[in-house]
Amino acid sequence: MRDTGETERAVRLYSGTVYGIALTHTASRTDADDVFQETFLAFHCSSKRFNDDEHIRAWLIRTAINMSRRVLSRRRRTAQEPDEEIPGERFEFAADEQNDIADAVRRLPEKYRAAIWLHYFEDMPTAQAAKALGVRESTLRSQLVRGREKLKDILGKDWFEDE
Repeated sequence: MRDTGETERAVRLYSGTVYGIALTHTASRTDADDVFQETFLAFHCSSKRFNDDEHIRAWLIRTAINMSRRVLSRRRRTAQEPDEEIPGERFEFAADEQNDIADAVRRLPEKYRAAIWLHYFEDMPTAQAAKALGVRESTLRSQLVRGREKLKDILGKDWFEDE
């Protein structure tokens, strides 16, 4: 079991990243809250030694993705619909444009969703994001290119400036 101070520091540093990954994958505040708590509980209970903060961040990202998969798998097994019908359940950004982009990212296949979220929303360099996701950097760059193309299809070309 980890020292409480170390866990609190990790929560302070990486809460936004973990919650963002959870929201992106589950599209539900309730599920994202569960993933957030389970991820940091797993971190607190883990006896794994980490080399540095980047290693901790990568571990938390990978754990949040895995926890999100479990939540979605549980939902499919029990044939539950997402909790989006509950008023206020769905996470909303302040601007409609941000909500449109977040909805489009949520509609991407998982491998593109995680790559796009980490690189564009968390400003994570491709080398770091690739390491966190356990893929080669060239694979991540391909996922970013394909993810952007899929976002163009979802949002429409007028959302993007001419390239």
